Amino acid sequence: MYAEFHTAILAIELATQKGWKFLWIECDSTMVVDTFNESINPPWKLWNRWLLCKNLLSSMRFKISHIYRKGNSSADKLANYGILTRTFTWWDSIPIFIKEDYYRNELGLPNYRFRQF
Repeated sequence: MYAEFHTAILAIELATQKGWKFLWIECDSTMVVDTFNESINPPWKLWNRWLLCKNLLSSMRFKISHIYRKGNSSADKLANYGILTRTFTWWDSIPIFIKEDYYRNELGLPNYRFRQF
């Protein structure tokens, strides 16, 4: 949970730097969602960052919700990209490797995963 919670905090800090006033985070970790909904405490190593983050959230309309990993293939592919590159990356347009998934989601089309035996 530490890594996922840290990533959510980074996203909020980046949104603040960009001047965004509306932010909706979908997360596949129910523990992170519960932490932001103040049902459980954050990891103690991130307690100070969490307090600063709550202050940042007070100036924006914020929503966090749970989504199953298979329900958001774009986020899953972006997370896998992040694991492989291990560097901060920012795109001003949709990366080519998630365009198909993004547009399927935008159109409300289902997403299937197949496994060969």
